[in-house]
Amino acid sequence: MKKATYYILPSFALLGLALGFILHISGSIGLDNKVWMVTIIIGTIPLIWKILKDIFSGHFGIDLIAIIAIITSFVLGQYLAGNIILLMLSGGEALEMYALKRARKELSSLISNAPTFAHIKKDGNLLDVDVHEVKVKDLILIKTGEIIPADGIVILGKSQVDESALTGESLPAEKGIGSSVFSGSVNKSDILEVEVIRLPSESKYEQIIKLVKQAEENRAPVVRLADKYSVWFTIITFGLAALAWFLAKDSVRLLAVLVVATPCPLILATPIAMISGISRAAKRSIIVKNGGALEVLAETNAFIFDKTGTLTLGQPEIIEVISFGKEKNEVLRISASLDQLSLHVLARSLQNYALKNNIALTIPTNFRENFGEGVSGDIEDQIYFFGKLKFLERNGINISKEVFERHLSFQEKGQIAVYAGNKDGVLGIVVFADIVRPETKSLFSDLKKNGLEKIVMLTGDKKSVAEIISKQLEIDDIHAEALPENKVFEVQDHQRQFGKVAMIGDGVNDAPALATADVGISMGQHGSSASSDSSDIVIMVDNLDRVGEAYIIAKKTLKIAKQGIFFGIGVSIILMIFAAFGYISPIYGALIQEGLDVIVILNALRVSFA
Repeated sequence: MKKATYYILPSFALLGLALGFILHISGSIGLDNKVWMVTIIIGTIPLIWKILKDIFSGHFGIDLIAIIAIITSFVLGQYLAGNIILLMLSGGEALEMYALKRARKELSSLISNAPTFAHIKKDGNLLDVDVHEVKVKDLILIKTGEIIPADGIVILGKSQVDESALTGESLPAEKGIGSSVFSGSVNKSDILEVEVIRLPSESKYEQIIKLVKQAEENRAPVVRLADKYSVWFTIITFGLAALAWFLAKDSVRLLAVLVVATPCPLILATPIAMISGISRAAKRSIIVKNGGALEVLAETNAFIFDKTGTLTLGQPEIIEVISFGKEKNEVLRISASLDQLSLHVLARSLQNYALKNNIALTIPTNFRENFGEGVSGDIEDQIYFFGKLKFLERNGINISKEVFERHLSFQEKGQIAVYAGNKDGVLGIVVFADIVRPETKSLFSDLKKNGLEKIVMLTGDKKSVAEIISKQLEIDDIHAEALPENKVFEVQDHQRQFGKVAMIGDGVNDAPALATADVGISMGQHGSSASSDSSDIVIMVDNLDRVGEAYIIAKKTLKIAKQGIFFGIGVSIILMIFAAFGYISPIYGALIQEGLDVIVILNALRVSFA
């Protein structure tokens, strides 16, 4: 059925039911039955067509019982009962469609955010062309802040390029002559001239798009929860219907069994619980794209987390200032004063840190920046240097054994150390690191308490850095230096080991893994549109705790949905037995089923408050 039909049918059934009652009350006996009969004929055709298509495609749904009950009521002239069943069935279908209206969007956003133009150098001129006109060997210019449109080699210029969305590395990569740059990464600081080595259609960015599409196409559909119990419930129903016929040879009694067996509580329980779960999650800035995602998340056994920007803040911050012979605040003042004129991405973090600590900065004179190495300048008639250890050493500053040993220690921990010095030697060290989110450890504890079996960290960062993070958070397993395609393989491997797997990430490099996992959860506030589009659940605030909240909501949603299903099955079986022995008529059976629907709906709505 088309989506619009899901909403037209229940409206049509309700209209027919109401019109028939008006005619009945007004004394138009006979005409009321004709209205209900016509309503059944018109309303049942699309439902029968849908069920036949499902059967031929190998899918057996529990709503088959309801269709048989409608047809039987029509054959036996029990049009009112048939109309009520039609309303229940079509209403359940409409609710289910509404619950799934947040179905995942196509990859239009990912594609639209791909590079669209390029500045080509040709015959001494700079031409803006469509990215698809770029050819191998073309010379392109990438300005500050622009997305690199094609994979290539830098032939002129130096800059810092943010590749975190592609590689997972938290720090921008320093690019100079001979360096490789990739489509989809962002030029952060200075102009680059690049020779194209691959067509844009063959770039790393396009490969990621293809991986996401492939994963989307290969993902198995979620089976509707009620349908999992359909086979044996149908067998019980037909068995009791046969018993009713055997006992009384009465077709109306057989119809009564089918009517009270009409599985509307089963059909309603899941979509309404899912709607409530989606609504409750949305109030917490957790966008669930479809109800099936909640069901699968509740049954997930392993969570795989990206590191940079997901478990960590994604932006290096100062964790320590070390001084040798001077006050720490003086080291900070000198360092921040020099770095305030720098284009380096760490410079802003240093300035903000100094301002927070009420450090008054001085504008240096004779300022110079050796790109990717360090800066120098005069402060109060004395020249100072701030940068890498080798930069200070090349400028004649003595490096003591203590400083060198500390340098090795920082490298081992995956921390970034920047050194301040003058002619007297190294004056101090400013240490940066990508900080673990403070809520992460409590999140992992909550996930384990709620039944999660395994927590894995999957990152494109170095193994030594990943191991340090792992020890801090007591992660079960780590996989480091993983490219996007490697992340897909790791997700698939954990699916084989643990069954259903959730992937949590925020970058373009996470998109294929998010799409491959049974449930993809993306950090949407600072994450890429690629990761958001390829995920089932998007966290719209910069708080990892919401992942745990989504898991708890999913488990409660599934629990309450199953309560409605098992309640519906249990009561329906009891009612079928009474109907088989002639204690319930078809019309009263339909009305009782409506009462059960109300109970199931009220129970499912508890998800919003549970």
